[in-house]
Amino acid sequence: MDYQTYQVALSPDLDITPEEFASAWNEGSETRDLATAHFSEENASQFIDPMLVAALLSIPATVTSSVIYDLIKDVIQRLRQGKGAQGHTDHKHIHIEQTKKPDGTRILVIDIDEL
Repeated sequence: MDYQTYQVALSPDLDITPEEFASAWNEGSETRDLATAHFSEENASQFIDPMLVAALLSIPATVTSSVIYDLIKDVIQRLRQGKGAQGHTDHKHIHIEQTKKPDGTRILVIDIDEL
């Protein structure tokens, strides 16, 4: 089976570390069955905003972007709710932007937008 590597770059506005993201991803059976999250040794700042930190996902190439985005949003929402941000989620929306590096790795930049 072919796999696609995704670097998940988390905005500091989310107040979520790559370790927290990877742990929450790996704890969920639906997400863990799809891929295991790892910490990125490569610094996302080489490609994007230096304030971003990252985790890596290696996902089967047959999985659509919309499925991946929905799973990431679910993990982020769970983490934010666990940190007491549930009252603020009504006014914020998780934004995901995808870029592609020359080596084929896709970077998913995750941030929040005010509604």
